[in-house]
Amino acid sequence: MARPVISDPLRNFKFRVTIEPPSGGTLSTLMDGVANLGFSVVSGLTVQNEMIAYREGGMNTHPHKMVGQSDYGPVTLTKGVFADQDALYKWQQFMHSWAQGGLDDEGSQSGSNDYRCDVVVTVHDHPVSAGSYAQPGRSESDPTPAGAIKLGYKLFNCWPASFSMGDLNAGDSSILIQQIVLNHEGFAVQWASSADGTVDLSSVSNIS
Repeated sequence: MARPVISDPLRNFKFRVTIEPPSGGTLSTLMDGVANLGFSVVSGLTVQNEMIAYREGGMNTHPHKMVGQSDYGPVTLTKGVFADQDALYKWQQFMHSWAQGGLDDEGSQSGSNDYRCDVVVTVHDHPVSAGSYAQPGRSESDPTPAGAIKLGYKLFNCWPASFSMGDLNAGDSSILIQQIVLNHEGFAVQWASSADGTVDLSSVSNIS
């Protein structure tokens, strides 16, 4: 008997990244078109929970272990360099100017000119397995539309930790790559199978 494709895990190469600058601020104007950028790699989604050891007198066999703060590791976005796509570099430049107090009257350090953005990453179904994932209200013969979102996560209050471009080499024919590493204050993950078969991160505003 053939193993059903429904048991296959999600593919890791069909995804979309949407960067959401603060609405109405200078950054949203500078980063016009940032929501339509395509990325080749998203890496580094991690969280580490701090352990606090507490030693109690009279109990010498082991310390008590309590949970401390949660630390979210930086996330790296990688994409090719296009001559007409400078939004990521402008984000880095805006943050640097903000930190140095160098913004003019039109870009003053106000709440509407925050340098932080939310980032939404969605993982889509692959055409090979479209229709193979069970959804509430669907029969096995009723296929899931190809490209349906199966997983999504949202990063909160992201800002550039570093921005870099790849090396230039006249003896090579590789694609010029840029990377931006983002610090953030946490993330929320939503699985399509956890509710009604859909993923909607638009209403998620924090992780508390």
